[in-house]
Amino acid sequence: MLWFESLLFYGCEEQEQVKDDADISLLPTIVERVVLPKLTVISENIWDPFSTTQTSRMVAIVQKLVDGYPSVVNAENKNTQMLLKALLLRMRRTLDDDVFMPLYPKNILENKNSGPYLFFQRQFWSSVKLLGNFLQWYGILSNKTLQELSIDGLLNRYILMAFQNSEYGEDSIKKAQSVIACFPKQWFANLKGDKTISQLENFCRYLVHLADTIYRNSIGCSDVEKRNAREHIKQIIKLLASIRALDHAVTVANDHNVKELKILIEGK
Repeated sequence: MLWFESLLFYGCEEQEQVKDDADISLLPTIVERVVLPKLTVISENIWDPFSTTQTSRMVAIVQKLVDGYPSVVNAENKNTQMLLKALLLRMRRTLDDDVFMPLYPKNILENKNSGPYLFFQRQFWSSVKLLGNFLQWYGILSNKTLQELSIDGLLNRYILMAFQNSEYGEDSIKKAQSVIACFPKQWFANLKGDKTISQLENFCRYLVHLADTIYRNSIGCSDVEKRNAREHIKQIIKLLASIRALDHAVTVANDHNVKELKILIEGK
């Protein structure tokens, strides 16, 4: 990019370099005074957090600026603070104004070709998509902020409500897998003990309840259905282990006499 090179080497043609020459900091100054304010306006008025493409591009740009201009794009810089504030406000506004999870009686959702069922599914998956988009900001926004937005603001407030209104079975397990796939693995890598992060406690309780319900629904069924139920329970143990909720994984294994606990926890 010729324009970039022109700015990068501006003032370097001089045979003698003047100490503390302001020309040397031309690019960082442009980033601070032009690029960051522009990104702030885009964050406030253009960026759609539901769009994975837009979010990926925003994250890539901000990450590139963080890596390339650490002296400017940092927590102490006023324009950087304004950009981060704009991003957070836009995400919070999306949670408050744009996320909607309909509540239908379960008998209404039994017809999988009905309008209510299709609308319910669409709203659920759009919320999971938003969860993944929020968590693309891992490494840029703090873990505390991301967990507040993604878990407290989205998972516990909306997505869990949809889980509790869904049928208990394979579909719910697949949905739970999709939710967990959004979480940064680094959240759980260095956890000590047998408990996951506290904000996921409600989600873990739901998974334990899901396992119990799948077992109860299999009572009196054929051997094939009982085997399927047992496999579903093992999948739930794996899900709990993947987010380091080992206390809940052990509870489910003990309650349903699952002997392969160590193998399931190790993911083999």
